[in-house]
Parts: sequence; structure tokens; C-alpha cells
Amino acid sequence: MSETHLVIGAGGQQGAAIARRLLDGGHRVRGLRRGLSTPDASPVDMEWVHGDLADADAVFEAFDGVSQAFLTIPLNFDESIVDGYVANIVTAAQKAGLRRLVFNTGNRRIPHRTGVPAFDVKSRAEQVLLDSGVPTVVLRPPIFLDNLAAPWARSALAGGVLPYPIPAGHRVAWLSHDDLAALLVAAASRDDLVGSTIDVGGRDVVTGPELAAAFSQALGHDIGYVPVDADDFEKGLAQEFDGATAAGIAGLYRHIAAPQHADLYASDPSAVEAAFGVPLTPLSTWITAQDWRAP
Repeated sequence: MSETHLVIGAGGQQGAAIARRLLDGGHRVRGLRRGLSTPDASPVDMEWVHGDLADADAVFEAFDGVSQAFLTIPLNFDESIVDGYVANIVTAAQKAGLRRLVFNTGNRRIPHRTGVPAFDVKSRAEQVLLDSGVPTVVLRPPIFLDNLAAPWARSALAGGVLPYPIPAGHRVAWLSHDDLAALLVAAASRDDLVGSTIDVGGRDVVTGPELAAAFSQALGHDIGYVPVDADDFEKGLAQEFDGATAAGIAGLYRHIAAPQHADLYASDPSAVEAAFGVPLTPLSTWITAQDWRAP
């Protein structure tokens, strides 16, 4: 019988991509979710445990009989709450004798405390997991291509504009959720990566105007890149998220706008492919595979 793989965060876009990758590989997959209904993004042919990461009993149940686990922490910028999540995960993983924990940080790490929750909360979680004795691999992705397929972005692209809250000259190795999932699953089978922290990224490292040019070529009409002010971005986010979450996300972009972070989200795609044995998807291929009709 195939081993069971736990995907924490399988109800979200990143976790759902991991679950799909595992299922495609013939693995048994269990997800942990708070709600009773199956999230729209998630595969239907997987097992679910109902509960919250703050509920130690639910986390124990999720880890029972699991050999590997993939962790994407829910979008939360309260350090004390995330500390509780991580403590429950570590305790349950130790009790289960987990063979491998793969942590998707969802962001890069800045090697000092920044005062920005989007960085500091994940950095703290990363260190606790690495120090826990649970065999852990940490992958730090850049910004996700899938953000650009959100309804607000599709509407703007239809009008010839690619808006995003990153300065035009910053270089980003935009990564798709599917490629992230492939890298995470590959990392789970590598004993030599235990204890490692690895910055990963996509096949093409581009500035804002270069990203817009790739969209122009793929979609067949002129698209211009427009850097969005973080304050304006936060106002837009507040229409979809609570105030604290909108502020937390916008705070990340506000911080990385500084010139010293121009290459924070860059990476060497050839090195990533060589390290994991995973072919990364070219930017043009990803763009042409999406449905860009305005919502």
C-alpha cells in the first residue's frame, strides 16, 4: 500500500498544487482543512482531516500514519498564533516519527529581523522547524506567477496594463504553483537535503518591463508594466481580506521596494533545475496556457 503524504494547506492554491502533484505520482494524500466542504482548488480524490493548526488534537490526527508532510502555513501575520501552529506541528511530527517535513515558506528570507511580519513570522517558523529534530527541508520561493492570473490582474491585462507593487527594475524569478509543487515533491525524496534551506525560482528572471514584454508577445497586443504604490495595493487588498491581512501583504511589498532588495527574488534557474532534477516552465509557456479573458 502506498504511503500517506500529508499536505497542510491543501485548501489553498499552493497546497492544492502539491496535492495534485502527489496524486499524479500515485501517492495517497491527506489534507488538513478547517471547513467541512472541499475547497474549490483541491483535488477531490484525497482524504481530509477537519481541524485547525491551532487545535493540537486535529494536528495529531492529521499526522497519524503519515510518512511525509508538506507544510504551507496559512496567511497569518500574528507571530504568537503562528508559533502555536508550529509547536503543534513539531509535536505531532515527532510523535508520528515523520520521515520528512518539507516547508514551503511562501517567501524569501531576509537574514535579520525586519519588523515586517511577512518576513519575520516565516523566518521564526523556519528556524523552529530546523531546530526541532524533525527531518526538515525548507524551500523559499519568490513571487508567484499565479498572482498575475487573479481577476484584478486579468482585467488590467485586457486593458493593456500589467500592474504590480514591485519597482520596475527589480528582477524576479516568477514561479508557478505547479513548478513549486514539483520542486517540493522532488525535495521530499532527497535525504541529502535534510536541514537545507534553498531559494528556488522560475525559469525566467525578469524585470517588470521584461515581464510585460513577455505578456505582449504571448497575447499579441501591447502591454505596459505599471508599478503600483503599496498603499494603493493595500486598499485593493482590503476589498478581499481583513485589514490585518491586507496590511501584512502590503507591508511585504512596501519593504522590498528598497533598492537593496532589487535581486531578493532572483535566482539561478539552471542551478535550481540541476539541484532538483525538475525542468522549469518557461514564462512564455505558462502565459499561453492560461485563460486571460477578463472576469
